[in-house]
Amino acid sequence: MLPDGVIDFHVHAAPSLWERKHGTVELARRAAESHLGGFVLKSHFWNTAPMARMAAEQVPNVDIYSAIALNTFVGGFNPSAVKLAIEMGVSVVWLPTFSAANYTPGRHFPFEGQDLTALTDDGALRADARAVLETVADADRDVVLGNGHLGPDETYVILDELEAMGAEVPYLITHPESAFMDLSRKDQVAFAERGAYLEKCYLPVTKGDIDVETMATTVDAVGAGRCVLSTDYGQPSNLSPPEGLLEFAERLVDAGLSEDEIATMALETPRVLLEPR
Repeated sequence: MLPDGVIDFHVHAAPSLWERKHGTVELARRAAESHLGGFVLKSHFWNTAPMARMAAEQVPNVDIYSAIALNTFVGGFNPSAVKLAIEMGVSVVWLPTFSAANYTPGRHFPFEGQDLTALTDDGALRADARAVLETVADADRDVVLGNGHLGPDETYVILDELEAMGAEVPYLITHPESAFMDLSRKDQVAFAERGAYLEKCYLPVTKGDIDVETMATTVDAVGAGRCVLSTDYGQPSNLSPPEGLLEFAERLVDAGLSEDEIATMALETPRVLLEPR
């Protein structure tokens, strides 16, 4: 079902401010015992490069990709934090997640200032957000830019700006099926037509935001070549990420996707996006 070497594009592990199912080293060991060839290690709170490096030294046969999420804990839209993270080797820069204004209504976190938006009051891209785009675009290697928990209006403006800059930055729409993302199938098709990638993520299925059959029809609409698979797992109540990704793939095949499409989304496209060029 899953070819060897697949990548889970979105996982969480300890250390974290919250309880996680595995520490980073333990997750790497479990990956090494499965079809998983690697994973992208995400934290909402800090740059995961040190965690990834530590785990890679102990489990060298798994590719552990690090990332940073531009929440208020690292200064929000902070090009200095992005530049340092890229110098440290991160492969993915996520725009605000927990700190995004699109995400926080009705969610009561014990943190202040969780109301970041990429846009000014008149709908233009903020200068600091543009500086982040420029920093990613100017990197000496490809770095994936994820939209985090930003809303569709912000994403359209960012894609406009990247196009105007002539920047060939791989742009990934994070778990578009999560209910709070408010993304229609029409939005997803439009983003894919403009060159963005769509993360097909198991957590929204687990949470009941979407069923696998509906997600499979969206993959058909945008094309498997524009999608990557992830679990967004790491929560104590969920399966271990390697087990979760396998179960997700099996359910997508049962819903009508081919094993070749699964290989494209879980192996081929993630490797293209993450391997240095």
